[in-house]
Amino acid sequence: MGENKYLYLYVVQGNYGYGHGWEDEAASESRKEARADLRAYRENGPGAYRLIKRREANPDYRGG
Repeated sequence: MGENKYLYLYVVQGNYGYGHGWEDEAASESRKEARADLRAYRENGPGAYRLIKRREANPDYRGG
């Protein structure tokens, strides 16, 4: 069985309202872990937070 061409990540992003837009705060391959991170950011920090899913190229993929 081969490796996947892409890695799928869940990313917590924060927007603090200073004109910089959404910035990545934390990333995880597990949705459960990402939701726990999102909850912690919402409880402890100012600003708005969201959870997105991102696909990135796998650096270990050899093709084929």
